[in-house]
Amino acid sequence: MLYIDYTWDCNPNGIILDKEFNSDQLGWSNGDMFKLVNINGRKMLVKIDPIEAFAKGHKVNEQIK
Repeated sequence: MLYIDYTWDCNPNGIILDKEFNSDQLGWSNGDMFKLVNINGRKMLVKIDPIEAFAKGHKVNEQIK
């Protein structure tokens, strides 16, 4: 699905999503983790399975200030 007319604030610390973007429709929730991968020359954020994040000892940021 393509999202048109959204504003994304990208900076070295992360991405701030548009206020109107409904991540619930994608099944995302607070605490979800993503990794940056390269697929056929295109960069993509891929959701990390919670078990993989736990097994690798990743800490979940509940809220970034």
